[in-house]
Amino acid sequence: MSLTGKTVSSTYKSLLRVNDDTNGVDGTLEVVTDGEGTHSIMHLSDDEFKVQPKNNNSNNAFTATNTSGDRLIQVDAANNHVRINQGLQIANTAMKQFMLTSVNGSPATGNTWTMLDATCGGRFNAAPIEMGTGGTPATTYTNTAQAMNLVQSVWFVPFNIAISACNVWFGQDDASGDVVKFSVMSYAIVADNGSNGGNLSDGTEVCVSPSTITGAGNEQAYYQALTVSSANVDSGRAIVACVHQDGTNSDLTINMQLIYHTR
Repeated sequence: MSLTGKTVSSTYKSLLRVNDDTNGVDGTLEVVTDGEGTHSIMHLSDDEFKVQPKNNNSNNAFTATNTSGDRLIQVDAANNHVRINQGLQIANTAMKQFMLTSVNGSPATGNTWTMLDATCGGRFNAAPIEMGTGGTPATTYTNTAQAMNLVQSVWFVPFNIAISACNVWFGQDDASGDVVKFSVMSYAIVADNGSNGGNLSDGTEVCVSPSTITGAGNEQAYYQALTVSSANVDSGRAIVACVHQDGTNSDLTINMQLIYHTR
């Protein structure tokens, strides 16, 4: 719409201005208002541009699109996220992998939780750590001459994260299989060089198999999307992934992906 031929008195409400009648645009951020003083989401100076909602934190505080209108950037002020690309994934989405290989001969004990490898093949682990026979892995672990295997099995979380998904593939190495399920745990970990270094406590399950998987053997691979039961994990905690198998008919190869973003 053009302002040609129109008076200021009939159009001033549609005009945008910075909220400084003396200096206009200068080095100070000022809110951009319309002609009658209603605040917009925009703030402007000669070197900065800021978007700050006035009334409500919406999912679309700021968006950028291509010529077709597809969103490429979305600032979600309601959830404190920035989403990018046509899939609108959270911008700092990342993936942590956990694994186990059948060459380890694991799980070695039926009806027992076994830690997965968090380093993804850094060294051959002949004796993965076992975490009990309960409904979930044990909520504590005290190291007893297993430090080399413990270090291989924990992910020390360096920043606050939120888990968005956890997916796992596994294969069995024998013609007959077992019933399998998975759990991902978050622990407080003693992070010092004393005699208790690496000990785990305050275990909380953060991802869990929605059901058990009955493996028929090595004729097929198996996949499961775990349920995220507690998404937020604070920095300085340790994440441990475990597998439970009701027997030892087959050794397992496991490839687990934990999808997360910083918060």
